[in-house]
Amino acid sequence: MKPNESQGEFPQGEFPLSKSWQWKPFLGWSIAALTLFASWLLPATRIFWDRFDLAAFNAINGTVAWGDPFAIFWALTGGHQFDIFSGLTILAIYLYYIGKGDIARFRHGFAFGIVIAILLFAVVLLQRQIIGYPRLSPSLSLDTYHSIRAFVPWSGAREGSNSSFPGDHATVTMIFALLWWRAFGWRFGLAGAGLAVVFTAPRLASGSHWATDVVIGGGSVTLLVLALVAGTPVAWALYKPSLRITDRMLALWGSFAEALSPGRRTEINPVRQVLRGMCIGAADLVPGVSGGTMALILGIYKRAINAVAHVDRELLRLIGRREYLAAARHIDLLFTLPLAIGAVLSLIIFSRIIPLPLMITALPEPTFGFFFGLIAASIIGLLSHVGARTAGSWAWIGLGVVLGLAAATLVPVKTPDAGWFIFLCGMVAVAAMLVPGISGSFVLLILGKYSDAIEALGRFDLSFLLPLGAGALAGAIAFSRAIAWLLDRFYRRTILTVIGVLGGSLLAVWPFKDREYRMVGEKARLVAAHSYFPTHIDTLVVSGLAAMLAGIALYMLLDRLAQHAEADEASLPPDSRQDSRQDSH
Repeated sequence: MKPNESQGEFPQGEFPLSKSWQWKPFLGWSIAALTLFASWLLPATRIFWDRFDLAAFNAINGTVAWGDPFAIFWALTGGHQFDIFSGLTILAIYLYYIGKGDIARFRHGFAFGIVIAILLFAVVLLQRQIIGYPRLSPSLSLDTYHSIRAFVPWSGAREGSNSSFPGDHATVTMIFALLWWRAFGWRFGLAGAGLAVVFTAPRLASGSHWATDVVIGGGSVTLLVLALVAGTPVAWALYKPSLRITDRMLALWGSFAEALSPGRRTEINPVRQVLRGMCIGAADLVPGVSGGTMALILGIYKRAINAVAHVDRELLRLIGRREYLAAARHIDLLFTLPLAIGAVLSLIIFSRIIPLPLMITALPEPTFGFFFGLIAASIIGLLSHVGARTAGSWAWIGLGVVLGLAAATLVPVKTPDAGWFIFLCGMVAVAAMLVPGISGSFVLLILGKYSDAIEALGRFDLSFLLPLGAGALAGAIAFSRAIAWLLDRFYRRTILTVIGVLGGSLLAVWPFKDREYRMVGEKARLVAAHSYFPTHIDTLVVSGLAAMLAGIALYMLLDRLAQHAEADEASLPPDSRQDSRQDSH
C-alpha cells in the first residue's frame, strides 16, 4: 500500500503526484498558462480571439431557434439547478470508478478525492479574488441574440453577467478532467473533458459567457493547476493526511459491515449499491418505468424482494428483545441501507434539482425515448440469460405482454384527495414498483396523484407524504412476501411473465405520441396519448432516436454493474450464495 519512494507515485502507477519540486514541468506548464493568457491581452492576437468569440456564440446560440426541443433543452440546462446536477454527475462517475475495483483502489481514490476537493475550493476562491475581470457577457454586449426566455418563458437559464470572465463552472469541470487524466489515465481524462464540454455549453448558448471565458480563463487556471500538481509537492502533502482520514473512515465502516454481514457476506464497498439505488429511484419517478425493472437489470431484484419480505414478526421479536444487530442482519441492512440512501438521493435530485416531471411534459420524445431504449435492451438481455426455446415459455411471455398492454392502455382518472385514498395510492403504487414492468409512477398517474406526489416531494409536504409513505410501507410488506413466494417456487415462469410485461409496457413509454393535456385547476394533466409511427425525419424524431441509443448504452453499463455483482457473489462462501444465485439475470 505504500507509495513508490523512488518514483513519487502511488501503487500501479496511479496518481503520479510529485513528492518534490520538479522544475521542468512546473516552469513549462506555468509558461504555457501565462502565454495563453497573454495572447488574450495583446492587441495583435486579441483580434483573433474576438472573432472566435463571436463565431462560437452565433453558432451555439443559434441552436436556440432551431425548434422547441433545443430551446427547452437549453432552458433546462442553463440554470443553477443544472450546475448542481452536473456536480453530482461528476461525483457519481468518480465514485463509480473508484468503487468498481477492490478496497485498495477505493482507499486511494477516496483520499485523492479529498485532495481534488481542497484544490478546487482553493482555485475558485483565488480565481474570484485575483483573476476576476469586469467583462460583459454576450447577451449584454450584443444588440441581437436568441433569448431562451423568449422561446421558453418558464426558463431559469442565466442569460447575463457583468463579470463573465473567467467562467467558474468551466474552470471547475476542466480541472476535474485534468486531475482525472493524471489519476486514471487518458481515457478517463477524455471522458472528463467531454463532461466539461457538455456542462459548459448551456452557459455559452444562453449568452452568460463568451467562449474565451472558458478557453482563456478556465484554460489558463487549469494549466496552472497542472503545473502545481506535476511540479510541486503540494498535492502529495495534501494526500498524506487525506489517506489517514480515509483509513479511519474505512476502519469504522469495516467494523460496521462485519457486524451486519448476514451469511458472512463480504460487502465492504457500499458505493456501487448507492449508485444502484439512485438508478432505481430515478426509474420510479418516470411513468411507464418500474423500479423493479431497474433492480432486475442490475441483478439485485430477488435479494431486494427478500429483504423487504423480512419485515415480519421475527423482526419485531428481535427488536423487542433488543437484539438490534440480529434484527439488522435479518433485513439485510448492509444491502438495503446503501440502496435506500441512493434511492432517496435520486428522488431528491430528480424532484428538486432536475425537474424530471417537467422534462416528461416539455421533452417527451427524448425522455421517453431514453427509457424505451433502456427497457427494450433489458428485454433482449433478459431473454438471452433466461432463454425461451419452448412453446410453454412463450406462452408465459405472451401472458405478460397482455398484462403489460392492459396497464399501458389505461388513462388517468379523477380521484379523491382524502388521506385514506392517498394511503391506498401508496399501497397500490409500491406494489407496482415491486413488479418489474409495472410502473408505480404510472399507477399514480392513472389515479391522478402523480403530479401531487412530485410536488409534495419537492415541497416536503408531510400532509401528503405521510399517508403516501404509510401506504407504501404497508404495501411493501404485504406484496413483497407474495412476490418472494413466487420467485422461490416458480422462478423461471415468473421471470418469463415479467419479460412479457416489460414488452407490453413498451407501449407506455413509446416516445412518439400525440399527447392531450387538460387544465385541471392550475395544473396541466395528461388525459390521452395516441401513439404514431414517424413517417418523416425532424428534430423530434432525431432526439427520440438518439435518446433510445443512449438508453441502450446505459443498459450495457448497468449490465456490467450486474456482472460485477455476480463476480462479488462468486467470491462469497457457498452457503451465503444460495439466496442470490438466481438474482442475476
